[in-house]
Amino acid sequence: RYIMKEFRQLTVDDAAEYHEVLIAGYAENKNYPISFDAINFSQEESRAWILKYPVFGLYVDGSLVCSISFRMPWIPKATPDVYPHIAHFVTAPEYKGKGYAREVLAEAEDLLRNVYKTPAVTLGTAAEHPWLAKMYEGFGFKEYKRTQLPGKVHTTIFFKKTL
Repeated sequence: RYIMKEFRQLTVDDAAEYHEVLIAGYAENKNYPISFDAINFSQEESRAWILKYPVFGLYVDGSLVCSISFRMPWIPKATPDVYPHIAHFVTAPEYKGKGYAREVLAEAEDLLRNVYKTPAVTLGTAAEHPWLAKMYEGFGFKEYKRTQLPGKVHTTIFFKKTL
């Protein structure tokens, strides 16, 4: 059977579905000493996020399966560096392990390289998470800093990838 896929920027019309994927995808982080803000986002916070940052999603057969957003360096305090920063990179639990995150990252990197014209991108994750750091290294990201951010229970590992 043919699977229909679409990668596109989300709008406020997609906020409810985005919120569901975000909350479901981040739920497992409650099992670790991690304080990602998105773990407890309200539906209104998800809507506000889409209005503030470019958020992209992969739809498979009409359902949002994975999303990624870019915090941009021209928004105050949005990035740890001069480059766009990946945030809210999440896959709906029922779609994990199917390669959708890798596919979304490839699409995102294409946008960053060709539309946003940036030579690099950053992202951060919790050192206490059992597999995210290794996944990002497998995606070609290199660790460049570890820090304890104010108000966080976890240590943040910052990664950068040259595009």
